[in-house]
Amino acid sequence: MPETSPELSPGGVPTELIVGGVGVLLVVGYLGLYWRGAAGVERYKAGFMLDRCPVCERGSLYIERSVQRTIGIPRARFIVRCSECRSVLREAGNQQWRYAIDRVENPTLYSQYNNRVLDDRALSTIGRQAEGRQFTPYVRPPVNPPTFVDDEET
Repeated sequence: MPETSPELSPGGVPTELIVGGVGVLLVVGYLGLYWRGAAGVERYKAGFMLDRCPVCERGSLYIERSVQRTIGIPRARFIVRCSECRSVLREAGNQQWRYAIDRVENPTLYSQYNNRVLDDRALSTIGRQAEGRQFTPYVRPPVNPPTFVDDEET
């Protein structure tokens, strides 16, 4: 029986070697993406970088995590909320946050940071600044409730 030589590609490399190499690269790439996604899910397991809300300075911050999977690769999205006021940080990217601040709670921070994307370093700076300042929340003046005047005498 004559020996059969492996089928060669136009470059002189066996086709099986090319297919095997591509397969190994796909598996290694998938494992790398999976590992990165799994690490992202555990990113704030120990807690968020700020403990106290810089907007109201009385609430604590807590993290909500949602995990979605694409082809088995986990992708986590984080939302950080204050327990007292309605300020919210939504993850806008890796270590990037979009801040939603209640205007009534802190008009100064609202004008500076509302709907802006901040990185972790800027958030920690805001937190340090909040610790050092005296904050007086906005209090609405009392309003007299409307009264009913009966103009129809029956």
